[in-house]
Amino acid sequence: MTIWILSLLLVAAAVGLGLRQGAIRAAFSFIGIVFAALLATTLGKLFAWLMPHLGIHNQTVIWMLAPIEGFVLILILFKSAAFFVHHKVEMFYKYKAGDLRLSLWERMNGRLGACIGTLNGAAYSVVISFALFNFTYWTTQIAPGPDENWKVRFVNRFGNDLDSTGMSKVAKSVAPLSQNYYKTADLAGLICQNPKVVQRLASYPPFLSLLQDTDLRQLAENSDLANSWKSGAPLGQILNNDTVKGILKNNDLVDLVYGVVETNLDDLTGYLKTGQSAKYDSEKILGRWDFNVGVSLAMVRQMRPNIPPREYAVTRILWNSNYANTVFIAGSDGKAFLNKWPTFKNPPNQTPSTVDFKGNWEENGGNYTIQVSANGENKSYRATTDGLRLTVSEGKNVYIFDHE
Repeated sequence: MTIWILSLLLVAAAVGLGLRQGAIRAAFSFIGIVFAALLATTLGKLFAWLMPHLGIHNQTVIWMLAPIEGFVLILILFKSAAFFVHHKVEMFYKYKAGDLRLSLWERMNGRLGACIGTLNGAAYSVVISFALFNFTYWTTQIAPGPDENWKVRFVNRFGNDLDSTGMSKVAKSVAPLSQNYYKTADLAGLICQNPKVVQRLASYPPFLSLLQDTDLRQLAENSDLANSWKSGAPLGQILNNDTVKGILKNNDLVDLVYGVVETNLDDLTGYLKTGQSAKYDSEKILGRWDFNVGVSLAMVRQMRPNIPPREYAVTRILWNSNYANTVFIAGSDGKAFLNKWPTFKNPPNQTPSTVDFKGNWEENGGNYTIQVSANGENKSYRATTDGLRLTVSEGKNVYIFDHE
């Protein structure tokens, strides 16, 4: 209903404006609307390049404003030309054609302008429907709940009405955006409406290094944000979280994350739905690996069958209490992270400290070499895996990790 009301208002306003302005300006406006709609995206690239130089760096704002500015600029050029032509014709009839011809021309000009105004109203309806469709394609998926801000719910109402009236087909057929635009919106909707897939998102191979190496790690460690997400909190509440706001202000990080998503769009969507990655599953070391204390202790006995029972008992106590949270992470970019690795250099009466090591991994004929360092200490490991269990060797020491 809202779409029909909006369209009727636009047509009525355009008819009244056409009656007042006349046929010449109404015709130029119609042609201008058509050309502006066709060229807005192309010209918008110029504004997208220009706006950062003017102090506007928010990529979302740039994306929204650039084509609008292109559309308005082209429309202004056509309206300026219309004013010039109308003025020339008006001056001719006013001072050279005589009163009768002036009266006839003014009547015809106004009535024909009203007729052309109908076309202008219809054109504006299609253009606005196009803009609403592409905007609400996101909002109806990432913020569909009844608890959202009234502005979001109002915009979503337009999006739902576009779909129910069939105007969404008209809007999309005018000038559809790239497929990546719609696929990215579908992906965002999948994540927002299914909070449980966030954990799977964090385990996607290209994101593993980002979560360790950038400020994105704060998102994973923010319990308040995680609880809000799982409870279906309004999008505005999530975006107002201090951690989220800080990350959104980091344009380099936003561009980096978007680049990863854009490069792996189809594979990431499939991974979130199925847990399988056609692109990365062939590299078995990728992922998060939890230290398996029990099996690792069994390997100690296997490698040292004559270990004294007292020494083994002490080792078991130390390992159970200090390796429980040790995690190894291998990212798709070749980076490796060994987190919460205990160091037993403290005096016997002190709890061992843990260190986060960082480095790289390399594949060598089905086996892997892992080299990490922290605080001037370097570690080099050899590793093998079947995709479920990772065996890491350092000299005579063997450590077992299980895929998370």
